[in-house]
Amino acid sequence: MSALRWLTSPLAGTAAVMAGLCLISIPLRKLTSAPALPAVQAATAVVSDTEISAVLRIKSLAPAKRLTLKTTDGTILLDKHPLDAGESEHDVALRFTDGEFDIILHADFGDHPSETAVFLTVMPDGHEEQTHYATGSGIIEETLRYDWSHAH
Repeated sequence: MSALRWLTSPLAGTAAVMAGLCLISIPLRKLTSAPALPAVQAATAVVSDTEISAVLRIKSLAPAKRLTLKTTDGTILLDKHPLDAGESEHDVALRFTDGEFDIILHADFGDHPSETAVFLTVMPDGHEEQTHYATGSGIIEETLRYDWSHAH
């Protein structure tokens, strides 16, 4: 059998295809294989110094000239002026520390003569809602403490 005739045989064609597949197999493996992912730790039940989105629901029994909600570090969560009587909702980002959060409520009802109340419901993502309130007349300033560290 001559060498030229041997190159045209089906056996030589199959060998050439196999050699070509072997040459491209290494780059194909690198393209199609994903690198190993690092191990992810399971989330703990207690929130520790993380920022999550939340909805604040405010219910005011009387119209206020101004309502300000701040964190203890001075971050202003909400500043409404004027605030109508009734209910409103606002989206915010809250920074929990060990599942606890303090909000300083400052409401100015001006010269409104009768006692009134402001209810503040905090609804963070993944946690149950909690409602606290402050009562008074004129200017109301109170620190409201929300605690999710002992949630079931």
